[in-house]
Amino acid sequence: MRRARQGLETTAVALLLGLACASRASAQAPPANPVRSPGNADWASTVDEAGERAAAQGKFVFIEFDSPDCGACQRMDRLLYPAFDFEALLIPMVPVKVSIESGEGEELARRHGIKQTPAVLIKSPEGRMVVLMEGFTNAPDFYSHIRKELDTYRAFARKAEAQDISRLPSREALDTGRELFQRGDSASALPRLKRAVAAPGTTAALRDEACELLAAAQLAAGDIAASRQTIQRLIETTKDSSRRERAELFRAQIPLAENRPDEAYALYKKFEKDHPDSRYLPQVRALAERLAGEKPKS
Repeated sequence: MRRARQGLETTAVALLLGLACASRASAQAPPANPVRSPGNADWASTVDEAGERAAAQGKFVFIEFDSPDCGACQRMDRLLYPAFDFEALLIPMVPVKVSIESGEGEELARRHGIKQTPAVLIKSPEGRMVVLMEGFTNAPDFYSHIRKELDTYRAFARKAEAQDISRLPSREALDTGRELFQRGDSASALPRLKRAVAAPGTTAALRDEACELLAAAQLAAGDIAASRQTIQRLIETTKDSSRRERAELFRAQIPLAENRPDEAYALYKKFEKDHPDSRYLPQVRALAERLAGEKPKS
């Protein structure tokens, strides 16, 4: 019995010594993968810097929006930043964090329709929207959504890159052009939308749809004269009364891009007179009243 107790005491002492040594070693050795920054990535200080680095390195831009009083933002940061999954996600990206209340954050949020934080916008090196996610509340949903959207975008990008635009059927040209435009890449959308308008065998309805999108893409690209010409041609040729009304409303927006509110106001008032039963009339009157209210008083 005494021998057995001595054996237990000897084992206990050895175990304690081993734990003490392990504790000292753990205290002295640095972690295998210390977190230097969120996701162990080199975060850019501005969106412009992130875009420049992404273009040079062929990476995506990862833009995280937050706001000063966003408790969900702080909670998600604590969940995401230390995780290896987040580090792996950022490998092909240049990340940057912006406040939705800052100048650049407010403009980006307005352009992409972001209303709440936390939100993440991922863009391609060409500036296309790849992923847009806002209001997320847990890590599994965050990763699931982003991975799915990344896969969808990469498949689309491969398809677009492989296209011979001069040979595209009108429907494929229209669908690809629309998606490129919706993703914010007007430059790549334009030749496809022009092809959709002019491709052999294009139906009247498809041509009208392509013209409507083409005018919007031309305006977004800053080619105001071409946009006006395209929408005017649609107004004169379409047989679809509802589409003609939308085209006339779009034509009224063009002067606003040129800072000519008086011309826009006149076009809205003309629309009221020409289409007294239009379903768009409440919006038109509201826009006309707003423009009238902004006119300087003589």
